[in-house]
Amino acid sequence: MSAVYAAVVEVAPEAEARWAPWHADLHMPEVLAEPGFRGGRRWRDLEPAGDGWARYVTHYEAESVEAIAAYRRSEAAARLRADHDGRFGSVTRVSRAVLSGGVDRPARGASTRLPRSP
Repeated sequence: MSAVYAAVVEVAPEAEARWAPWHADLHMPEVLAEPGFRGGRRWRDLEPAGDGWARYVTHYEAESVEAIAAYRRSEAAARLRADHDGRFGSVTRVSRAVLSGGVDRPARGASTRLPRSP
């Protein structure tokens, strides 16, 4: 069963212009190059954090919960976290979660059928 590795990053206003392109152009492709990942998508939350920091939500789709667990234990994950923290640790706040058991439903009136979740 597929799973999602979700990362929520809050970014200080003075760092957002540097962090956002670095994350999209360098960090995300490096994560997605690791075994078990199928793709990723990042959104910018229209509501900032209470202190005005921008909030980004990234979902990395993976083959399985086990693939995410293997990634989280890997040297690559440690290196990528260290790189992020070295560049942006004082101007970001990060939380991560592993999501599974998703349910897909089409919007009312949608003409296409979504595959059923296993």
